[in-house]
Amino acid sequence: MVALPGLIGVFYDSYVERERAVEAAISQSVNTAQATSKFQSALIDKTRIFLQNLASFDAVKNPNSQACSAFLADVLKVNSNYINLGVPRADGELLCNAHPIKTPVNVFDRAYIQEALATREFSIGEFQIDRATNLTSVNFAYPVMNTTNDSVVALVVAVISLEWWSEALSESHLPDNTVAYITDSENKIVAAYPTNNSLLGTPLNTSSAAIDSSNTATNSSAFVSNAPYQRVYVKRPLFEDGKQINITVGIPLKQTLEAINKRLIKTAGILTAIVILLVGVSVWGVRRNVLKPIRTLLQSTKALAEGKEVSDAPMHGSVELVKLQQRFTSMAKTRLEAEKRLIDSQASLLESKNILASHIENTPLGCIAWDPQLICTDWNKSAEFIFGYKKEEAIGKHASELIIPPELQTEIDNGFAQLLKKKAPKRKINKNVTKLGHPIICEWYSTPIFDLAGNVISVTSLVQDITKNKHLEEKLKLSASVFSHAREGIFITDSNANIIDVNKTFVDITGYERNEVLGKKPNMFKSGKQSPEFYHHLWASILNKGYWAGEIWNKRKNHEVYAQLLTVSAVNDDEGNVKNYIAIFSDISEAKEQQYKLEHMAHYDVLTNLPNRSLLAERLDRALSQCKSDKGFVAVALLDLDGFKEINDNFGHSVGDELLVILAHRLKGTLRETDTISRFGGDEFVTVLANLKQPQDFVAIIKNMLRVASEPVKIGESQLKVSASIGVTLYPADNTDADQLIRHADQAMYLAKQKGKNCYHLFDIESEDAIKARHEILQSITTALHNREFVLYYQPKVNMRTGEIIGAEALIRWKHPVEGILSPAAFLPFIENHQLSIDIGEWVIEESLQQFSRWNKLGVHIPISVNISALQIQQRNFPIRLARLLSKVPNVPPEAFQLEVLETSKLGDIKKVAEIMDDCVKLGVTFAIDDFGTGYSSLTYLRRLPAKVIKVDQTFVRDMLIDPEDRTIVVGVIALAKSFNRSVIAEGVETIAHGTSLLNLGCELAQGFGIARPMPATDMPDWIAHWSTKTEWKSPTPQLLDNEA
Repeated sequence: MVALPGLIGVFYDSYVERERAVEAAISQSVNTAQATSKFQSALIDKTRIFLQNLASFDAVKNPNSQACSAFLADVLKVNSNYINLGVPRADGELLCNAHPIKTPVNVFDRAYIQEALATREFSIGEFQIDRATNLTSVNFAYPVMNTTNDSVVALVVAVISLEWWSEALSESHLPDNTVAYITDSENKIVAAYPTNNSLLGTPLNTSSAAIDSSNTATNSSAFVSNAPYQRVYVKRPLFEDGKQINITVGIPLKQTLEAINKRLIKTAGILTAIVILLVGVSVWGVRRNVLKPIRTLLQSTKALAEGKEVSDAPMHGSVELVKLQQRFTSMAKTRLEAEKRLIDSQASLLESKNILASHIENTPLGCIAWDPQLICTDWNKSAEFIFGYKKEEAIGKHASELIIPPELQTEIDNGFAQLLKKKAPKRKINKNVTKLGHPIICEWYSTPIFDLAGNVISVTSLVQDITKNKHLEEKLKLSASVFSHAREGIFITDSNANIIDVNKTFVDITGYERNEVLGKKPNMFKSGKQSPEFYHHLWASILNKGYWAGEIWNKRKNHEVYAQLLTVSAVNDDEGNVKNYIAIFSDISEAKEQQYKLEHMAHYDVLTNLPNRSLLAERLDRALSQCKSDKGFVAVALLDLDGFKEINDNFGHSVGDELLVILAHRLKGTLRETDTISRFGGDEFVTVLANLKQPQDFVAIIKNMLRVASEPVKIGESQLKVSASIGVTLYPADNTDADQLIRHADQAMYLAKQKGKNCYHLFDIESEDAIKARHEILQSITTALHNREFVLYYQPKVNMRTGEIIGAEALIRWKHPVEGILSPAAFLPFIENHQLSIDIGEWVIEESLQQFSRWNKLGVHIPISVNISALQIQQRNFPIRLARLLSKVPNVPPEAFQLEVLETSKLGDIKKVAEIMDDCVKLGVTFAIDDFGTGYSSLTYLRRLPAKVIKVDQTFVRDMLIDPEDRTIVVGVIALAKSFNRSVIAEGVETIAHGTSLLNLGCELAQGFGIARPMPATDMPDWIAHWSTKTEWKSPTPQLLDNEA
């Protein structure tokens, strides 16, 4: 023990010397690595500027020319930092290079090339063997842009060799046997110092262990190798953005550590010899005077433990140990005599006790003993299994600490007190908790135990965990309740598809009583409307997937055919075999009828029953496609009634509507079966004359239309007379798309009115005036966008019942320098399907996001929605452009931004649009379908587009109070929205009566002049401060939509 501090001091001194040697080596390695990294970083910065300048020269913008290679060769001569320069094309083909290329080289597979193309920024490659020079190098790339269309035409690439690195390390005065390596992202050696080409491409393996050091930088790591030279290595990135390109420097420690070890061994040897001598003397003394007497005493205790006689043999040693031995011998003899008397008397008692304890311990019921204070005194294995406590954990603890939930503490205490008082067994079911806190349900049978005087001295409880039985019982009750009270019809069959049970709703829907279908197969409900192939696919799905879900037509008991929404699922037993089939269905006949009505409304004008714009567009597209294949002609005519406004003003709208119905019927009578006439809006009709053999074939039909339109109409006692002005355009002479053909017919119609009305005018595609006028309008809109003449107004959207402001719709206005504020109708039609619509659409998105940010700073937090055109949403890169716009205003949460897709816009590829919208939803934004019911394929939109909100068009809402047809459409749209789990908001709420009616129909969200007109952004905070919902809107109770439908 005396020498121990000396040994500790020697080892500590050796340890300190070793640590100092390691720290010195680390410091030298770090300095070398940092110097190399600084040089490389400076070279990268120079290279970035050099490539950026080089990309602006005209020579590199044409990488296919010989002049490009010659130009690079000249540049390389005056830039010694680089061993090669090249300009690969955007497809990776390297044709322009400072050094001649013998074989074709394509570098598109290089990651740094792909990164530069994708980001259009400077990129750095990993160390590699240059394909043009066959030297170990690192490459840098910078895109060459086409300034005309902002596309990447090529990349300028500079190649830096690693020769500078070996030269720099040679001049660093490093110790002998110092090594250094540069490794790539896979830890493979791409350069070595001293130069050793056999190591290139092999993994760096230093057989090392990591160490901590204050000398290492934050981005460096140090470790010690066990290699022959026992080096200290420091590893750090060679440069920023280096994609895990590292430099590793190793400084040898072997000689230094060997000298330290020799001094340590010599000093430790001297101290060890001294310690051995001292230990030897001590051991001899202890053995003689202490250990030998103690060994004798231990032999005596062993004999006593085995029941043998204790020896009286004399002892040698210290006086105290001799006296201890004598007294122990006397005590042992007395104890052995007493034990012999006890062994015989306890033998029989022990045997019976062991038998009883075995029974209690192994009984399948938990057996617990309590004292009168409800403290555990015994606990068997079954109790341990039930509650989780081991016997030693449970004994001595109160029941409240073990198994009683806090909320039942008083109840259990009272029950135990009654048991002690009545002195009679008691059975009870309680809620308990396990050691892990899990609730369980247990059945208890507790019996009091008495002493000879009749006092209760303990209570023995038998306990059983009945949790699973209780849960199973409750689950069976719940299943029975669900089965009986479900609003869907349910029937269950056996594995052979024989019906074994049905619920009450089944009886209500089908008309069959339970006893009429038991034992029969479900094919008794077949309607005959589905083919055998349908049922084959249905059963194939059940057998292969375990379920089938879909719509099916079945037959009631009264033979009425109706639509079902049906789900059939297979129930398997534990071995995977089908045990039952469960069918759940609901009657969707009314929804199907409503769907049919809405589909008809979506394609036909409510007043005249003529095709609407949606159906017109489909038939016009079909006629144009047929014309291309048949080499015929199609005429598009737009008819506007002359004098109709005066009739409306003098006789009222009801007479005007009746006149429109009569004229629509007359005009339709002048057409062929292949032609289509559509009510385009108000008193305008559009006619498509298809399959014309000659261009002039349209003339006779148009003249007949003029004739019947000008014939008098008698309504009541009034004789009414109008005429028509018709504009006509002829395809393919007017070789444009469907929307533009209608616009050209509209322009021709105005020229017909100017000629005196009651005539037609054929659109002249070569007319300079029409082309010039359109060009001037587009030019003025472009100028307005550049001059920031467009502004956004905002119309609030509210919950009419609660008064909550749920958002605001951004609406564009043109602050014209001459004509003042212009509505969208004055300029948006001219840019439909034009690139300008995308530019203006992106401006609207960016400006509304900025406005959200400005409001946010004022404490106004209102979600904003904007309208987007069909052309904009169909751009494949729309999600990327939207993400870029969102990133410009990072404090705007995407979920507070909604895009309203105009449902009247013709979206060509619904699948493509749905994919684009899904990508946008992933960014966090939401979608709404605007003007629902007025445009194309309303139900298709609902099924396939990820829109959360449906907006009821204001044309239906505005007249719903006076027009039953419009009210029916509103009811249908609300019901359809709820069927598809969509929110619904109504536009065009102009009066309190509109809002009250909508609330009664179950629509609470609305916007319109009756709430607020569109306003400048600066007026919104003041409006919010003074807004409160109408008193009449706070109390209406929603009616059942089924009654309305």
